[in-house]
Amino acid sequence: MKVEKRENLENRQVRLSVSVDPEVWKKALKDAYEGLKAQCPLEGEVTMEKLCEKYGDDFLYQPAVNAVYPQALVEAVQAENISIGGTPSLTVESISAEGFTFAAVIDLYPEVKLGRYKGLSAVYPSVELSNDDVDTAIAEYLHEHVLPSNPEVAAMGDQVMIDFEGFVDGKPFDGGKAEMYPLQLGSGTFIPGFEEQVAGMKVDDERDISVTFPKEYVESLAGKDAVFHIKVHEITRYTPPTLDDEFAKSQNFADAGALRRDIMDTALKTKELDARNAFTQSLIDQVVNGMEVELPESMVEGQLNGLMNDLSAQMQAQGMELQQYLDMAGLTMEDLRGRAREQAITSARFELAMMAIADAENITVTDGEIEREYAQMAQVYGMDVAEIRKQLPSVRIQHDMKIAKAQAVIVESAKRK
Repeated sequence: MKVEKRENLENRQVRLSVSVDPEVWKKALKDAYEGLKAQCPLEGEVTMEKLCEKYGDDFLYQPAVNAVYPQALVEAVQAENISIGGTPSLTVESISAEGFTFAAVIDLYPEVKLGRYKGLSAVYPSVELSNDDVDTAIAEYLHEHVLPSNPEVAAMGDQVMIDFEGFVDGKPFDGGKAEMYPLQLGSGTFIPGFEEQVAGMKVDDERDISVTFPKEYVESLAGKDAVFHIKVHEITRYTPPTLDDEFAKSQNFADAGALRRDIMDTALKTKELDARNAFTQSLIDQVVNGMEVELPESMVEGQLNGLMNDLSAQMQAQGMELQQYLDMAGLTMEDLRGRAREQAITSARFELAMMAIADAENITVTDGEIEREYAQMAQVYGMDVAEIRKQLPSVRIQHDMKIAKAQAVIVESAKRK
């Protein structure tokens, strides 16, 4: 890697022209060729030249670029001692079998002007349990230990496992089909009228139900009438148990009174944690609102991408693709990102404030602290340290621990109202 040119642009941006080492580039091309040639139906020997002639140079160059530019960019940023404020925008300057040069426009880490962050004060909520708190805690505990049954007929509140396929004007539409989909009747997950018409069905029943998409739905379906063909595979009803001696013994308690006391102890600890978190958040809000910073758009976009990736992972854990969720919710990706934008801005400002405090207080994180954090995470998640290290590099651990220490500076110097 070689930085051919550096330009300082307006709005705290830098443009780097970076050339990849020729030998590194040629190896990346060879690796890309080896990976692609088996997929290409060409007669005779599939040479690199024949591959490019048939499919175009980009067919070979793209995977090679993806393989080399991340490391080249990291090395260039380190060589120029640049602190990145967001995801760089990249463009190809020159590319051939002999070499590859790209340009990276980088937002510098923004300058933060901190306001007051020590000696603040905030209300510390009461941690006493009220009668309502106790009732709520017991109800939540019982809800967490509901007893499943399989009624003959589905009712609102039941979970049903269904196949469905939707049709508009007799034709299926994208995102309107799923098999073995778990639906909680009454959750409002689907469009109005859908769940109510599934209620009353039995296992193995099939039914066509008619609904109308809301006018605020995606443009291709907004306001249109649709018919869904439904088949029910399973009906499950969850009923909370009664807090009596028999149930308490099933939970390894002597009697109902012992279980009730344990629930109350847990509720008190939860309320104490909530009070501490509310106190901390109030202080952090004061710090973030009191600082001055010009937030790079690329940093906001980076936070948004992280939020979208988290949501996608959550959907996959529930057996649903993000696009399917968007289709059923009548949203576009643009809508979703727009709704999450304020959260992304808040997250970015919080991170900037905490890192500015870490710099102001000369906060450091030792290698020993990082290793102890890895060991603790391995114990919590039941994973090997080596596996966690692959998924979470030490630089990320160091970053997060600096933020935690900066937050502690705020809280430990604050006063309770």
